[in-house]
Amino acid sequence: MLLVEDPKLQSVVDVLIQHRQPFKVLEIGCGSCSHIEIPQNSYIVGIDISQKQLDRNEILNEKILADAETYDFPESEFDLIVCWWILEHLSQPEKVLDNCRKALKKDGIMVLAIPNVMSLKGLITKYTPHTFHVWFYRYIFGEKLAGVDDRLPFKTFLRFSISPESVKQFALKNNLSIERLHAYENPRQTKLRARHWLLDTGWKMMALVIKAVSFGKIDAELTDFIVVMKKKM
Repeated sequence: MLLVEDPKLQSVVDVLIQHRQPFKVLEIGCGSCSHIEIPQNSYIVGIDISQKQLDRNEILNEKILADAETYDFPESEFDLIVCWWILEHLSQPEKVLDNCRKALKKDGIMVLAIPNVMSLKGLITKYTPHTFHVWFYRYIFGEKLAGVDDRLPFKTFLRFSISPESVKQFALKNNLSIERLHAYENPRQTKLRARHWLLDTGWKMMALVIKAVSFGKIDAELTDFIVVMKKKM
């Protein structure tokens, strides 16, 4: 399975998880699907605050209806923890990161997919209301059921504590090695710009200005990032 967001992610994960048997996986905010191929005989645990989302996920061996910020995960329990576009929706995402670190086995890996708050899209998302996000999904992306029946978009906090630099610092302080960090432009944004040349031109001009004014700290095109971290022995 090649992910549009990061075609190399699967191969990186495969190398890191090889020869680990039995294999236990935790999906934080598991939603209705998995984003990484894992060994077929794996035991998969999913946690989500939405029963509807849990019900939609048909690959889980165990389902936990709870808040990942406060749930007490067992220590050194999981070989792989996946948290895919979840942390931005939490008011205290650093608590989930701490929970994941505790629950990860030594030599286990954690895969995070997070919007980049230090991007133009990230800052707009952070400082605009949820009603605007729903409107954008419905009338710009064309998703008529957006915001209905536990569907995207969800309420977003997008704390600076989960910026790429903050995640690097978290890894450094918690005996985690960064095996891969891939920043990229969200496919939704790429497709939207491709459809509207005027929007694309304006976006590129604005991107150059903002990058210059922020001394390179804010990037319009690197809207999201994926990071793979390994718990050191």
